[in-house]
Amino acid sequence: MRERQCPVCLVEMKPQVHLGITIDVCPTCAGIWFDKDELLHITQLDPEALPQLDEMYRPVVHSYDPPWEKLCPVCHNTRLRQYNYLYTSNIELDECPECGGIWVENSELAKMPQVLKDVRAMDVPPEAEAQITLAQMEAESQQERGRLEFLTGLFRFLSTRFRFPFED
Repeated sequence: MRERQCPVCLVEMKPQVHLGITIDVCPTCAGIWFDKDELLHITQLDPEALPQLDEMYRPVVHSYDPPWEKLCPVCHNTRLRQYNYLYTSNIELDECPECGGIWVENSELAKMPQVLKDVRAMDVPPEAEAQITLAQMEAESQQERGRLEFLTGLFRFLSTRFRFPFED
């Protein structure tokens, strides 16, 4: 098995076990690589774990934007795709489109619980909630109509092809 290199510093990352989950930490920039679903599992096991992870690891050199493309430490030649945590936050994460692993730079983990709390605390205005409910009901109704049309067409097709004993 090839060693896992930090996508930013290109040094060998060190495996660390937290809550029974092995993550890979860069000893230089303190960025952390989470294999697919590991970030979610750690958060589910202990919601306070993310800020604690940031506290445990301090960068030797502060993170910088490398002049090269960040590559997946697992897939090696796959370019990481950048996205914003919870779509609109200012927390930028990098994900491998092949293996689903996630690269989190130092200090980003500490911000995640607050962003999540803020999103959960947002109140949806009653008008918007009513519109969402109405749209969901319309979509369900349209799906049901589609199923009925399919079954009606299927029954018509079958009745023209086969003679059923109860049609005498």
